[in-house]
Order: sequence, then structure tokens, then C-alpha cells
Amino acid sequence: MPTAEELSRTPLPEDHSWRELVVLPGIPLIEPATVTVEGDPVGAPDPDRLAVPDGPPLVLRTTERHGTRVVVDLGQLAMGHLEVRVERISGAPLRVAHAQFRDQLAPEGDGIEAFFGTDAAPWSRVDLFDPREGPATLVSEGKRETRYLLLTLDGPGEAVIGHVRLRSTVYPVTRDGHFLSSDPLLNRAWHLSAHTGDLASVSEDSDLPGAPEGPSPWMLTTPFDRVIFMGDMHMQALAGYQQSSDYRWLVRNSLMRFGWVQNPDGSFPMAASHLVHGDPEHPNEPGPPNGWRVPENGPDPDQALGFVGEDISLFHDATIHSFTAFWVAALADHHLYTGDTGFVRPLLPVARRAVAFLESRTDADGLFREEQDRRTDPDASLALVANWSPLDLAAGVDSLTNAVLYDALKGLAALERDIAGDPDTARRLEGRAEHLREALLARLWDEQAGAMVLNTDDPTGDHSGDANAGNLVFGTLDPERARRAMDFLGTKLATPYGTRSSEFEDNAYRASDIQGYIQALEALGRVRNGDTRGSLDLIRRWWGHMLDEGPGTGWFAWENDGSRPRGAFAGTPWTTAVPALGEGVLGVRPTAPGFGNWRVAPQVADLEWAQGRVPTPGGGLAVRWSKDADSDTFVLTVEPSEGVGEVVVPLLGRSRRVSVDGVLRWDGERSVNGVGAGLGEPRLEGDGLVFPRIDGAHTFAWSGDGRGQ
Repeated sequence: MPTAEELSRTPLPEDHSWRELVVLPGIPLIEPATVTVEGDPVGAPDPDRLAVPDGPPLVLRTTERHGTRVVVDLGQLAMGHLEVRVERISGAPLRVAHAQFRDQLAPEGDGIEAFFGTDAAPWSRVDLFDPREGPATLVSEGKRETRYLLLTLDGPGEAVIGHVRLRSTVYPVTRDGHFLSSDPLLNRAWHLSAHTGDLASVSEDSDLPGAPEGPSPWMLTTPFDRVIFMGDMHMQALAGYQQSSDYRWLVRNSLMRFGWVQNPDGSFPMAASHLVHGDPEHPNEPGPPNGWRVPENGPDPDQALGFVGEDISLFHDATIHSFTAFWVAALADHHLYTGDTGFVRPLLPVARRAVAFLESRTDADGLFREEQDRRTDPDASLALVANWSPLDLAAGVDSLTNAVLYDALKGLAALERDIAGDPDTARRLEGRAEHLREALLARLWDEQAGAMVLNTDDPTGDHSGDANAGNLVFGTLDPERARRAMDFLGTKLATPYGTRSSEFEDNAYRASDIQGYIQALEALGRVRNGDTRGSLDLIRRWWGHMLDEGPGTGWFAWENDGSRPRGAFAGTPWTTAVPALGEGVLGVRPTAPGFGNWRVAPQVADLEWAQGRVPTPGGGLAVRWSKDADSDTFVLTVEPSEGVGEVVVPLLGRSRRVSVDGVLRWDGERSVNGVGAGLGEPRLEGDGLVFPRIDGAHTFAWSGDGRGQ
């Protein structure tokens, strides 16, 4: 058996098979993977012709007595414009119906409806093309997020079809982040989470730009609605920073959109359009350098309410106040992950106004309280008030909203200290955050249940999934409360398909279903509270079900029995496993802006090995580790491109002799052989051995029974 010294002399190599799992968003044309026929097969002989580029055309015929339907599977959920090349269409219009799930494919599409569309007919799930003589390439009116296409004719007729495909409108990100482990399901969950996030990129143009800067900036939206929701984007961003360096500017552009539409009172609309509504005389040139205007001295009165949707009056006055806190938290995260001080500095006035608005609506304990909802108060000034889910009521002191406000206060404190150079203001904000945390636990922690309550005004006293998962993520719970909350989630709300949103079937304040967002919150919350094993169990249930039953992306929501009602949709970027796997299994987190300082503390759980790379402003931070239970060995290689960090070597419940780069540095009780190059003095921390002041690449190892053999 090799010694720890021998094991640590050779860095673990990268397994490049992760590349086989990547779903490339940059493929401009998504061609059919398979083609089948339903109904009368005589009406479409040789359907495989559509799967052969530049092959002979498919002739589709229907009669009054016999209908033929051609089903095209693109092989992946994709976003873009449908293109159908025809030689002619005669008799009846050619119908192309769209579906994300195969079992929901029907001539009228899959029944999905979007509320806030800003593209041309983005909610349409059917494209109809009239009869025509002569060849043409027919294009859908709006973007389609689809995997399965059903082609038929709306009556007797004939269509000669050369090809059917989707022209992608997704930004071709560079996949310079990755993940791979001994568990194939987790690997698929990471890479298909990444693909789900990529589908949400959008530009004001349909053409791909040559560079991220330009007159038509790219942003992150919800795929169907084509608008930016801050609750979605907060989780999208945490995932995106680990997927691709391109997400640094995608998130930047999206954050800036909200800075442009801040309301006069300091709040934000619950959503912002990706379209620029600027100077009417120069609609395509709203302002240098790339279409953004930062309201340093106050909001633009012409843009203050933003743009949510056309012809949907309910949502023009809608708001979700937690999204204002999410924006501040996301801005602080952005600075931490990117170190982009030049971008964040002019947005500090926006963040201060947002926090001032939130604190102006706090009660005597410093907790944000929501009073109004037109469904219960006809005289309310807002059409809709929610905490994060527009379909549920929000009233009183809400657990998740106040947990996000706690994080926003801490985030603004970090920005005041790091950018404004104002430690006094930072300390005051941190003091207010701690006061809020203590009041939140005093008001909404249920000691008997061992869980957080949804909000003060909910008569059911629901210990909801979002209340508990959100407080785990944002760090309001002490270790004992966190342990009990995780136990509650894993017993009272657990199902084979994920965690239920509510304890009850009929609570107006929180719908009883399984929400992808809450799964992502809980998975990350467990990691941040030391329960990566529980996080992996949740990912396996949640993503395992979605992969077994879906189109290969994350879902928005599903029923407690795992079923999907008609109209349920996938491709939702906030249902992602990426942050939990990156922070948990790889253990990577920045601790100073732009990874100037960082921490690697892998939690091995039940895995045998894992590897990955997180993009950083200077390149990337690679982590590879391997655990062999038979030989009782552990090896960890860390390769940073910049910054100084600390590495936590997991000891897995025993005293270990730990070597670094071939030299014994810890004899099981104390540091030995002095401090090496690029290494600080190690110290014990819980069940790990911390090596501070790590500079450059190093390999750590322990072996055997504690004697290094």
C-alpha cells in the first residue's frame, strides 16, 4: 500500500470524459435525432428522410379518411426559431405542434402558456403554414422551446418537406467549468442543469453577436416569458459562475437591467424585460456603452416601473418584494465571484435605495412585513403581492423574504467595506442583519416542530419547504436549528420525487406541490450546513425523477406523486444542481472578490471520487479528489490560477498523518517539517485539517491506519 508521502507526490490527472456529457448550446442548427410516424404510415413513407441532412424530401399526405402524423425528436430540449424547408404545400395548411414532454405532444401542442411574453407570439405551441406553390423556408413567428414536433396537415392535402430543424437562439457559452464524479446520475444532473441554464440566455437581436459587448447585450431570462425574474436569476447566477466564464457578463447585463428600472421608492418590479425601451428617437441606441443607464442620482422617471408584459394589466402593478432583496444579494455575489468593482461601484446607490425601501417597511423588530394583497384587500395599491411564488398569498412577516433581506444586508455591508471603503457603515449593516436574524428566529422558529414557519399570518402554521430551505441557504440558522430543519425537510416533507412545498393540500399561502426552485434551495442549504450526503440524496430523487420522465432539463414544478399536469413545463434554470455540487462535492467558494482569496473544502459523502473546475477571473480553480475505502487512502489535488486560499482536507472521523507534495506536514496531532513553499501552518477544524495561505497547485494525501502507511 503506498504511503501518504508517495500518494501526494503525483497530482491526480483530469478525466476528460466529462466532455461527453456536455450539451453544447452553441450548435446553430438542431437537426432531428429520430423521426417516427403515427396514424396511417402510408401517408409518410420513409420518415427517416427528415433525419438525413440534404437527403431526398419527405412527402406527407393526408386524406379525409386517414390522417398521418410525423413525430420529430430533436434529441434535446432546445430554444430557437423553427425552420421548415418545403417544396410545396397543397390542399390544407401544414401544422407543426411543439412539446417539451413526449407524452404531452398533441396537434394543439402541449398546453404550455406563458404570462409575460415579449417576443412575437412566444407562448404559441403551434405553427401553421398556409398552402403554397414553390420552394420556401418557413420560419416560426417567435422563439420555440421544444424537443418534440408533430407535423400533420389540417385536412386532405400534401406537403413535400426537405428538412425540419431549429435554429438556436441560445448564446454559445464556453464550457470552461465542469463536474465529474463516481456517480453517473450526479454527473448528468450537473451537465443537464448547465444546459437548462444556457437555454435562458437571450439577446435583443436574434443574431448571435461577435462579442459580449455591443448594441444588443445578452441577458438571462426565463425561457418562456423572455423576462428577467430576480428570484430566478439569483440561483441562475450561482450556477452560471461555475458553468462558464461567459456567465460573468451575462449576469452583469441582467443585473444592470434592474438598475435601470428601479421604482422611485427604491423597490424593483418583480420582472424586467430583456428589451430596451429607451429613447424613442433612437430605439436601438438607448445609451453608451451597450444600452445601459445607471440611475446614480435617482431612477429614470420614464422607466421607473419597468416593463413586465403587454395586455396583461394584472402584472403591470405586480411586485414581489423579496426580489428587491434578491437583487442586492445577487449584486454582492457578483462582486464576490467576479471582482468587477468598476461595474458594481456605480450601482451602489441603487443597492442602498433598495435596502432603504425594504427597511422602511420593517416592524419594531426590524423584520420586513407585507401588509397588502388585493385578493384579500380590495383597496390595496398593488394588484399582486407575493413572497417569491406569484401563485401564492404573501402576508405578514415571511420567513424566506426576511432570510433574503438578511443576506442582502450582509452583502451590502461587504460592498460598503470593499468598494466604498466605509467600514463603519459596513459594521452598522452587519449589526442590523444580526438583529434581524435574532428576531426572525424568535418570531418564526417553531421549537416543538424543529422547523421554520412560512409566515406569521398563515393560519395553518405551515412549516413550508421554502421557509426552511431558504433559511438554510442564507445562514440564519445556528447548527442545531439547521440540523433539525434538515431533519424536518427529510422526513415530514420528503417524497420519492423531491421535497413538498407545503405540509397541507389546501393552504392558500403555499401550494402543495414539488417546486424545482425549492429543491435547488434545499440542496444548496444542506451543503452549506455540512450535509452533503443529504443533498446528494435529494438530487438523486429530484433529478433522477426528472431524467426518467422528462426531456433532459430541469422542471418548474410537479405534483407530490411525481405526475405532471398538462401544461407543466421544463427548461427552468433555477431548478439546478450545479451550486450544491460545486460548493459541496468540490467544496469551492470565493472568500474575497474575484477569487483573490478562496476556500476548497470538499465533502466526500458517499462518493469514491470527484473532479471539477470552477471558472475564475484569472482562469479557473480545479479540484480533483479520490477516496479508496479498501486501502483507506485519500488524495486531493487543488490547482488555482490565482489568489491565495485555504484547503480543508477531510479526515473522515479519524486522526490522520497528512502529506503535501511528498512531504509529511501533519503527524496526526501537530504540524511537522515546518511550513512549505505555498503552504501555511495546518490546523484542525472540526473533522478537517485546514491548510491556510495556499499559493499555487498542491496535492494532499493521507493513507492507512493513521501512521501514514
